[in-house]
Amino acid sequence: MEPLEPFTCMKVYIEGSHAAVQPHGLRKGSGLVDTLSIDLDSGSSQVVPSQPQTGRSVDALGVMGLCKLQTGYALVVVTAAKQVATLKNEPVYEVAGCQVLTAPGAWSSRGNRQLLILLNDAVNPEGTGRGLHFSYSYDLTLTSQHAAAMEAADPQAFEMQLPVARADPRFFWNRAAAQPLLAANAHRFVVSCILGFVQQLKGLEFQEPRSQRTVKATLTLIARRSTARAGTRQWRRGADTQGNVANYVETEQLLSIDDKDGPLVGAAASYIITRGSIPLLWTQLPNLKYKPTTIIAPAEMNTPVHDSHIQAMVEQYKGVVAVNLVNQHKTEGKLEAAFREQSARFCTSNKPGSKAYRYLAFDFHAECSKQRYHNLSKLWDQVAEEFAAMGFHQWNTQTGKVMKNQNGVMRINCIDCLDRTNVVQGVFARKSLEAVLDTFGLMPASRYGSGPATLPEAYPRVESIFKVLWADHGDMVSTQYAGTGAMKSGFTRTGKRTTGGAIDDGVKAVTRYYLNNYQDGKKQDAIDFLTGSFTPADKLPLGPQPSPMLPMLLSLAAMAVGGYNLGQVLQQGPIAAAASAEAGQGGLLSALLLGGAALSGGSGAAAAAATGGMSSNAGAAFGGAAAGAAAAGSSSLWMQAAASPLVVDLTSASASAAVTLLLRHVALPLLLGLGMLMLVLRFGKHLVNKPQLCPQLAVTVSKDAVKHKQQ
Repeated sequence: MEPLEPFTCMKVYIEGSHAAVQPHGLRKGSGLVDTLSIDLDSGSSQVVPSQPQTGRSVDALGVMGLCKLQTGYALVVVTAAKQVATLKNEPVYEVAGCQVLTAPGAWSSRGNRQLLILLNDAVNPEGTGRGLHFSYSYDLTLTSQHAAAMEAADPQAFEMQLPVARADPRFFWNRAAAQPLLAANAHRFVVSCILGFVQQLKGLEFQEPRSQRTVKATLTLIARRSTARAGTRQWRRGADTQGNVANYVETEQLLSIDDKDGPLVGAAASYIITRGSIPLLWTQLPNLKYKPTTIIAPAEMNTPVHDSHIQAMVEQYKGVVAVNLVNQHKTEGKLEAAFREQSARFCTSNKPGSKAYRYLAFDFHAECSKQRYHNLSKLWDQVAEEFAAMGFHQWNTQTGKVMKNQNGVMRINCIDCLDRTNVVQGVFARKSLEAVLDTFGLMPASRYGSGPATLPEAYPRVESIFKVLWADHGDMVSTQYAGTGAMKSGFTRTGKRTTGGAIDDGVKAVTRYYLNNYQDGKKQDAIDFLTGSFTPADKLPLGPQPSPMLPMLLSLAAMAVGGYNLGQVLQQGPIAAAASAEAGQGGLLSALLLGGAALSGGSGAAAAAATGGMSSNAGAAFGGAAAGAAAAGSSSLWMQAAASPLVVDLTSASASAAVTLLLRHVALPLLLGLGMLMLVLRFGKHLVNKPQLCPQLAVTVSKDAVKHKQQ
C-alpha cells in the first residue's frame, strides 16, 4: 500500500449551506476525485468521490478545521503561506492568511457574529493567530527524538501516516477544530498547525580544525506552544488542577550538516529546552494596578498539582532540572518559597519521577542587575554537570541511525516565563550548540585555556546571528503571551545592556499594561474558542463590558489641566498669574488684570469687572482715581492715588484672588483627577476587559478558597 499524499492546493465551493473541498488543478470529466463534503448547518462531514466542480470558489492551501457556532458551523481554511524552513527536504510554512467560511445568513445572528469575530481574530496572522506554522509532510508537533522513537517502534505505520494523524496533541493548535474532519477521514485535506516560532539559518560555515576544510550547516529553531492552559499573560497564570501550566513552550534547536561528501554527511543533532509558569495554583488577575494582587493556594492544594506536572514532564523527557529565576523577596519570593517547598517534598518522596527531578532557584535580578550579566556563569556552574549528562539527540539523516538521545530537559521559568527566561534559555542553547560542534569535530581548542573554544571565540559571525535568532524567538513567544516583544531582548541580540534597551523595555512595560487591562479579555476568548476550551451553547456568555478608559482619560485630563495651571502659577507668581489669567493674557482663565484697565484709562466699571475677587465699589473707586490721574497728567495726583487706602484693599483683594485661583484652577482639578483615578484603581477589577467564554479557567484559586482552607 502506498502512503497517503496530502493535498497541497485545494478549492472550496460553497452553495447554500453545503461546502465542498476538492484538490485543485482538476478538470470536469477527469474522473471522480476525493471530495470533502460538509453541511455547514449540521456540521456533518464526509469524504466522498465526486466529479470536479466548477464555479465560484476559494483557493485554499489546507483546511484548519470546522468550528461550531451558536447556530451552524464555520469552516476555516489557510489561504496564504510563506515558506520559512526546509526540514527533511519538506517545506515548512508560516500562515500568512486564513478565511472563515460560513453558510449565507450566518452573520445575521448576534451570537454568531460575536463568535465569528473571535474566530477571525484567532486565525488572523496579524492578530491572535500570529505564529501559526504547518508542513504537509514534516510533523512540527513532534521533536526529532520523539519522531525517531515512533518510527523505530513501527516503521511501516509511521511511513503510512500523515503528520496530522500522529501529531502530538499537546502542540496541535487547531486540534479541536480539526477533530470532526479527522473523524471523517479527511486527513489529506487537514493541516496540523503549531502556534509558536520557526526560523532557519542556512549556509553557516564551520571548519574542521585539522584539515581546515569548510563545513556548511543549517541551524533551525522551532518553538511549540501548548494548547493546555493556553492564553494571555494575566488571564492564564500558574497551573490548573490537572497540572497543565500556562505559557508552556517547548523549543527545539536543530543543527544539520549540509555537505554532500566527507565524514559528516547526514550528521544532525537537536536540543530541547522548555519553559512554563510556576506549577502551582496561583492567580494574578488584572485590576488596573501595575502589579496585580497575587493569590497562592495553600500547600495541600498545590501538592497534587505540582506532582502531576513534574511527573508528566519526567515521563516525557526522562529527567527535569527546574530553574526558577524569580525574585526571592516580596510577592515573587512567596511564589519561589512555595515552589521550593513543593519540590523539596517531592524529591524526598518515593513517588515516580522523584529521583529524576531537581529544583534550582537563581534570583536573576539580584545577580544580574546593574549590567552584571557575567554572573550567569554562577548559574551555569550549578547545572553544568547535569546539562552534560542530559546531552542532545544525535542521528544521521541519510541512514536514519540514532547515535544518542537527550536524557532530560531544562525547565526554565520566571514570573511570566518571557524576559529573564529567554536570556537564560539562550545561554543554555549556546552551550548545547558548542557541545554539538565539539562532537562533530568542528570546535577548535581554546586560545585562552584548556578545552574547546566557545562559540564567540571560534565563530564570531555565527555567534552574532545566533543571538539574533534567539532574540527573534523570544520576541515571538512574548508577543503571543503578553502582546509585546521580550524585555531584555537587546541583551540577547547584542550581548550588551544599553540605554536604548532600557527605554525599549519601558515602552514594552507600558504597552503590556494597556493590553493586559484593556484588550486581553477578547484575545483570551478567541484562544479559548479555537482551542476548544469553549463549546457554544444556546445562550452565549458574551455581552458588553464597562471600560475604564473614559474615567481614566477624564482623570488624566483633569490632572493635566491642574498641572499646567500650577506651572503658570510657579512661573509668574500667584498674584501675577491671577491677573494674567483673568485678563486673558495667560491663556487659561478669563479676565482679572488688577488695575490694568484702570492704569490704561479704563472706566471704574471696567476695572471693577476686571477685579473679580474685589468689591465693585473698590474697583470703581480705584479705576476712577487712576483714570483721573492719567487724564490730568499729574504725577503728584497719581502718587496720592497710589498711596491711598484703596491700594491696601487692592493688595488684599489680589491675594484673595490668588488663593481663589489656586483653589479653583489648580487644587480642584488635581484633586478631582486624583480622586477619580483612585476610584478607578479601587474598583478596577470591575472595569478591565475580561474573558467571558471561560472565566473560570482564569481563577484556579480564590481568596475565599484560601480563607476556607486556613480556617
